[in-house]
Amino acid sequence: MSKLSGNKRWYQWLFAIAAIGVLLFGLRTCFSNNDLVDSEPQEEIAAELTLRSVTLEQPDEDGTLLWKLTAESVNYTPDTQRADVVSLEGEFFQDGEPVYTVEADRGEVLQNGNTLFLRGNLIATGRENELTLEGEKLKWLPKQDLLVMGEFEDTEFELPAIPDETPVSEESATEDSTTAEDRPNTEGESNTEDSEPFAFIEPAGEQADPSESRITESTPPDLENAPVTGFNPQIKTVSRLIKVNNKENRVELTGGVLAESKEAPWLLFESDELLWFTEREIIEANQPLKVEQFESEAYEVVSDRLVGKKGQVELAENIVTLSEGVQLDSLTESLTVNGEQAVWDVDAETVAMDQPVDIKQPERQITAAANQASLDLAEQIIYLTGDVRAVSAKNDARLNADSVVWETTTQQVEAEGNVRYQQADDPDISIAGPRAIGNIEAGTLAIEGGSEGDVVTEIVPEEF
Repeated sequence: MSKLSGNKRWYQWLFAIAAIGVLLFGLRTCFSNNDLVDSEPQEEIAAELTLRSVTLEQPDEDGTLLWKLTAESVNYTPDTQRADVVSLEGEFFQDGEPVYTVEADRGEVLQNGNTLFLRGNLIATGRENELTLEGEKLKWLPKQDLLVMGEFEDTEFELPAIPDETPVSEESATEDSTTAEDRPNTEGESNTEDSEPFAFIEPAGEQADPSESRITESTPPDLENAPVTGFNPQIKTVSRLIKVNNKENRVELTGGVLAESKEAPWLLFESDELLWFTEREIIEANQPLKVEQFESEAYEVVSDRLVGKKGQVELAENIVTLSEGVQLDSLTESLTVNGEQAVWDVDAETVAMDQPVDIKQPERQITAAANQASLDLAEQIIYLTGDVRAVSAKNDARLNADSVVWETTTQQVEAEGNVRYQQADDPDISIAGPRAIGNIEAGTLAIEGGSEGDVVTEIVPEEF
């Protein structure tokens, strides 16, 4: 049998099938014991076609292929232009070129075929972007170049319940017979009565008995709440909804998004919404974003954490830039830094914060503030510049300077420019100079001063 294409040949086929149905109905009526006049009005017979091992394809108005599916079985209802397919494999096309391959347990094509719905153990794989999506529900909108997977609105996705061993009642069967007029329009599509239906390719096997159950698989246990997994060689994501625009290489993830690196450094990204530009290798967030670095690929122990109200991650360079309400937590040092912007070079183990910062080290009872800060996470050193102020609560000591180098493990400091040191406890003293070296926690500093630089004042509390 050759490929059936075009409205004329398609409807000729359906007409022939309908004619056979009417003939059979007439024969059944003739052999009935009841008189034809006395018999109750019969419902109009709607032609249905169920095929085994069949290929479906949908071209656009110019004949360019939009998608092509090969299914184990297909049941097509022409009056609603709806086909239910079982155990399928196929391809999605853009500008005539395949952009995704797909596998699914079950699918449905609604109305004029411009929108394709699939569900059940789905795997969609990008041909060029190496992106793989796994989930339970999928919608393909070829005219919009939009692939949607996850918890999208179900008002337009009305697959009938997957039958079990229990017989279906007449009432439930009536509820399932939805016409094209009853169904809401899908995204960006219209109800076009004279649109081209999708075409069948010659089936490889015999036609199935219409009385047989079209679906044999059981319903996925958590279809409505199942998350979507997406991954490529760089990262793996989990979210409630994914929208992919192939031409723009843009992946939109929403609903409790988690993304983790698939190789070192082991980073975890968390937000309610993320934009992932696969070709540019960039993640963007206009929602609060949390980025954590773990010590190993087991993702069990966090070493550093950076959060902000929005941000960007350059995946190739492992650079994280966050802004607005930024907080850095260095958990190995029990150190917290707050500011309005931070650039974290994960590979170099540095964080640059070019706006005013506040720093707390609670276990050492030390706080500090400055106009700018640069942190060396590997060496555990903080470089503070611009109106630096440091306080040690242990001896009620205060240090002011233009710049300070602070070793957070030893509490050694080097302060330069307009250095002033005040200590209110044991002894009460105040001194100033151009430069100071010492230990801020212990309250021991050496102040250098004078034009020749030979004046040194040492401050030592009585217990020392």
